[in-house]
Amino acid sequence: MDGKETGIAHLLRFPARLDAVSGAMSFAAMALQQAGLGPGVVARAELMLEELLRNSILHGHGGDSAHSVWVGVAGALLVYEDEAAPFNPLTQGPPPPDPARPIEEQAVGGVGLLLIRQLGSAVAYRHHEGRNRIEIALQ
Repeated sequence: MDGKETGIAHLLRFPARLDAVSGAMSFAAMALQQAGLGPGVVARAELMLEELLRNSILHGHGGDSAHSVWVGVAGALLVYEDEAAPFNPLTQGPPPPDPARPIEEQAVGGVGLLLIRQLGSAVAYRHHEGRNRIEIALQ
């Protein structure tokens, strides 16, 4: 794990591997607690972060890889970066599930992004210097 200077109070690099997910989540939980966020907000942030990490590793990198992911915290802002191919999940991801359709008729995908949009008060994406960056304002 390496720190990075970006103006984010806490930002660490983790390997893009499934066995690093729990460490990244623990780091984020600790940083959010240090920023004064309550247990409910921290738990929601961990859930969103796990979704981002797993999707990035499994879909963006095709499984465990030698690439990196970055997790950052600045107050009530959760920041996630990866080195996968440019992909804006806010515009390129699958459509959200249709609540009017039975679950067996639902298309695969889209639930994680729906979860992130519902649990975060604002979600932003940008691709910068070869990295996808997602910022989630926590509520």
